[in-house]
Amino acid sequence: MQRALGLTWDYFKSNTGYGVALGCVLYLLALVPYMSGLLVLASVVYWAVFISSWRRLNRRNKRQIIGLLAIGMAALMLAMLNSVAIPVLSLLQGNLPIVAMLTGVSLLGLLPDTTKPKSPILGVKGVISTWYSIQLLSSVINMSALFVVGDKLQRQSSELSLPQYSVMIRALSSTALLSPFFASMAVALSVAPEAEFHQLATIGLPVALLACGVSIWEFKRKQILTSFSGFPLALSSLIFPVFLALLVLVFHYILMPDLAILAIVTLLSPLAVVVVLFITGGPRHTKQRLRDHAQIRLSNMGNEVSLFLAAGFLTTTVSLALKGVLGEGWSLFDQFGFVEAYVCYLAICATAIVGLHPIIGISMMSSMVPAHAADNTLLAFVCLCAWAVGTAVGPLSGINLSVSGKYGVDNILIARFNWFYGAIMSLFVGVAMFVFSWML
Repeated sequence: MQRALGLTWDYFKSNTGYGVALGCVLYLLALVPYMSGLLVLASVVYWAVFISSWRRLNRRNKRQIIGLLAIGMAALMLAMLNSVAIPVLSLLQGNLPIVAMLTGVSLLGLLPDTTKPKSPILGVKGVISTWYSIQLLSSVINMSALFVVGDKLQRQSSELSLPQYSVMIRALSSTALLSPFFASMAVALSVAPEAEFHQLATIGLPVALLACGVSIWEFKRKQILTSFSGFPLALSSLIFPVFLALLVLVFHYILMPDLAILAIVTLLSPLAVVVVLFITGGPRHTKQRLRDHAQIRLSNMGNEVSLFLAAGFLTTTVSLALKGVLGEGWSLFDQFGFVEAYVCYLAICATAIVGLHPIIGISMMSSMVPAHAADNTLLAFVCLCAWAVGTAVGPLSGINLSVSGKYGVDNILIARFNWFYGAIMSLFVGVAMFVFSWML
């Protein structure tokens, strides 16, 4: 028996991609009536992925994860000393919907690239075209869009400029304000489950559009606008993203209004990709692409899975500790309006600048400002804005590190180049939060 278990564990460690896929499948099956018990099994599978991937995690993530788990364990001990009932399953299931959604949307990177090469566009048109090419593509295929556009820009010239890198990163990060397929939206709706998605998109869209205008103004001010070489926007690349986004909205508001939008995105993303691959390449091609995806992309998701599981553990344990020390229903603020929301936003961005992922600041905020103590839509908007700006200005954000690793540019240099942008955007975010809180 012991030998069999050992062989099973060895096989799991060498095939963690299939473990990530299994966790997502179990999560989706748990949504079926009378099968909710599978959530526990899905959590166990993802934590097994976390443990088996530990040696392959990068040092930065290891340090953050150790810190999160250490603080979480201390908070758990404090809660136990205050005789708080410990929901063991909740400790395991923290951020499970987010991890499952990340797994599901990762398949969107398998979509075929139908854009044809065109000549570069210069100046203002170049910034706008590059910005919205990334923003529209990344709204569905996430970070994959960054490399699709970046690789094509690199083929146009031997070396990309700092403004080109910054536009790519800013465009991708600002997509966090409006896309239901982004991890930021998953986090926001997890922290504030009663938030209204259509209200978030209504206020997030103009802020995301404004981010492009801020970049154009900054480049013009620095006299680097006229020399900017951009990526031409291809309308053919927008068909699938628009279709999938509309499909999610139809399911959420008409067909399955009781199902959380995170679950709908997790379900529809892989199904849509499989259908497209089957139509364009046939069953054998589809099977091979899915196998390659599990063995390569999903096997390398250990950093993401581990960080979100650790952050979820921290959120749950800190909430339990605060409950034990300060009593049931405690919140950091007596009310949660514009001032409180903006203070939280600035605090999360500040932690991002010093090297922490925005999910960590958001997790701490959700522990101190429970969803029942604040307007959920405003609370979710704080998460989205902090993610959108924090990932652009944080030198150790996943986006900056990915660009640094792939294109060989200094991630600290990119982050510093974005600090002025972050400061200006924070002013506009403040205005947006003021208007939003007044409307709510």
